[in-house]
Amino acid sequence: MLHVGERGRRENTMRFLSLIASTLLLISFAAAETPTYQQATILDIQRNDAQGLVHKETDAAPPTEQARYDVKVQIGDMIYVCRYKHSTDFVPGNWEKGKTVEGRVGPNKHRVYLKDVSGKEVALPIVTRQAAKSDAMGK
Repeated sequence: MLHVGERGRRENTMRFLSLIASTLLLISFAAAETPTYQQATILDIQRNDAQGLVHKETDAAPPTEQARYDVKVQIGDMIYVCRYKHSTDFVPGNWEKGKTVEGRVGPNKHRVYLKDVSGKEVALPIVTRQAAKSDAMGK
């Protein structure tokens, strides 16, 4: 059986621990990173009509046709070739050779995210990457 003083101390300790836990939870939500966008320059967009090289006969339905594009984009000092797929021949209107859009590289560096005309983020898997050559290095 607890004495009156012990019970009060225990309740105060539990309140204190609850307050600390709540504070830490709020801090972790506040510290969650919002994506930082950079200027992404579209260097080239090429339609990629290549079909998969491996096709085995199965009972599965054949893959649906999708328009595929290789999008070459420079973000910072890196050039990425990314794959864009769409069920129709649609490419966002703001993605034109020589134009800049907002973009970022994903946290695991497997995808590039570009914004379309509406501001929606479109994920593009990275096919290749290379360092951009600066003018000073090229001379």
